[in-house]
Amino acid sequence: MARKAEKEQVITVQPEVLMVRGDQVPVEVQAQLPKNLLRDEYRYGIRIFYKADKGTEDHVGSLGFDFGNYNFVAGKPTMQSSFAFPYTPSKIKGQLMAQGVVSDKKGRKKYTKPQALVPGILTTPHLIQTVHAPAYAAEEFKNEAPGPLRFPIYFDQGLATLRHGHGTNLQLLEEFILSNQKTRKIEILATHSPDPTETTTRNLAARRAVAVERFIKQKMEAEAYNNTVSSIKFDLQTLQNNWKAFLGRVQNSALPEEQVQQILDIVNGPGSFAQKEEQLQALPSYEYLEMYVYPVLRYAEVTVDFQPNLRRDYEIYLLAKKIVENRANADALTADEMQYAATLTPLLAEKRRIYESAVETYMNWQSLNNLGLVFFEQAQKELRPKVKKSLLEQAILNLRYAAHRNPSAQLFYNLAVAHHQHGDALEALQSYDYAIRLGGPLPVLQQVFTDKAALELSLGQYDDAVGSLAYAGPGYAAQFNKTLLYFLKENYEGAAELGQKLLEQFPQDANAHYLMAVIGARSQNEALMAQHLKLALKARPALAGKAIDDLEFRKYHQTAAFAEALKR
Repeated sequence: MARKAEKEQVITVQPEVLMVRGDQVPVEVQAQLPKNLLRDEYRYGIRIFYKADKGTEDHVGSLGFDFGNYNFVAGKPTMQSSFAFPYTPSKIKGQLMAQGVVSDKKGRKKYTKPQALVPGILTTPHLIQTVHAPAYAAEEFKNEAPGPLRFPIYFDQGLATLRHGHGTNLQLLEEFILSNQKTRKIEILATHSPDPTETTTRNLAARRAVAVERFIKQKMEAEAYNNTVSSIKFDLQTLQNNWKAFLGRVQNSALPEEQVQQILDIVNGPGSFAQKEEQLQALPSYEYLEMYVYPVLRYAEVTVDFQPNLRRDYEIYLLAKKIVENRANADALTADEMQYAATLTPLLAEKRRIYESAVETYMNWQSLNNLGLVFFEQAQKELRPKVKKSLLEQAILNLRYAAHRNPSAQLFYNLAVAHHQHGDALEALQSYDYAIRLGGPLPVLQQVFTDKAALELSLGQYDDAVGSLAYAGPGYAAQFNKTLLYFLKENYEGAAELGQKLLEQFPQDANAHYLMAVIGARSQNEALMAQHLKLALKARPALAGKAIDDLEFRKYHQTAAFAEALKR
């Protein structure tokens, strides 16, 4: 039975060469046995495993030809199943193997000779490019009174109930009240999103404004000592069925100009508020509005006019050093002054100590964000994996605190990038999404969408990446990843066109030339492959080793064109 199976069974695999998808390697295996092989007194199965060149074996799956598990195709028992196994760089070279196993009722086994199915693993999806450009909070210390502070307090859909938690800003407002800054006036402007749930809820904006006012007054009466409710002027305003905030978010979003114009035409056109919202639902951009615009229109914005205690700045740097060295009291400088002091040194280690002192004393979002970025920068320079991981964890901790204290697109993007590099895919995607919902300058949002698409590509979520790249803008990483996405979806002609456009902007880019060489190899265009492989190696000679090992070029390894491209 084992000999017959070994000679006559047919095992096919898709794809013909394995390719990484996210951190897994998917494979589909079909096995067809010869007629009359299976017997009641014996069981036949096929184990599938991956054998790396270094000799290690990974179990991938098995096909058990038990009654009910298989079909008959052309009179032969046939099974098909999909598997996936974890990818590691050590598995790039190797073979997917199959081995039949015959066993009797007593558990005795006979194995067929292992059969090689397909060689190695393609890692082309790992060519993904990222922006990963988190930004420090601006440190422009001025020894003068700042403008009014603003705290947008966010609500759940259809509700006027205050809640602490992810990005509501309520904790930030509470911390300001407890800081006892002398306050003169507090304005509260409340509104709602245009969706029917919000517009049909009675007096929703007004109830949100009252809820925030009640919270502020209760906190001041219970815990503040430098302010009294009677000494502060409260001014409550509401925007009910008003498009102003909505239009501001739309024009400060990553939507293409033509989609923004469609929205403006509806809002500025005829019809009632409800009729216009119903027209918006028919637009292709409505899903974006529901996900990223409407949630951040459910808010009450608190504007606080206060008078801070000002101080001179001529000894800021020396005082900061004394505070760090425990030779001066922690409150000898204000939070702004401590943050400013950190900008006066180029040394990351010294910046870190100053920011750590500022965080310990004041715990404000600027110091938390900037301390997080110091850890992030140190991680970029670290070669030891465990130390790098620890630094990124410290970066995430501080960036998370910063983003929750001052929710903005930039701060949640900073947090997302740190999660992304640490390998926390779900947390990174959540932070990317939250950055988009908050809105912000178009360049920041395009960075967010570009890196979100890169993460989705790395996870094998190609359809999600399509949506993100639609808003990622014309930057290098976005266009490179779009070219790669076309390739991964096997649109080689479209990928080649996008690659040529990318090279018109970045003619010396080694990665773009290498990707074009891979596109040429996959589409069996030897001339295109050789041309761009030569240009890629000219721009970055170190790619020669990668090209020799890359199974994308396996059909060309013995050709004169490939050999010529490798010449320097």
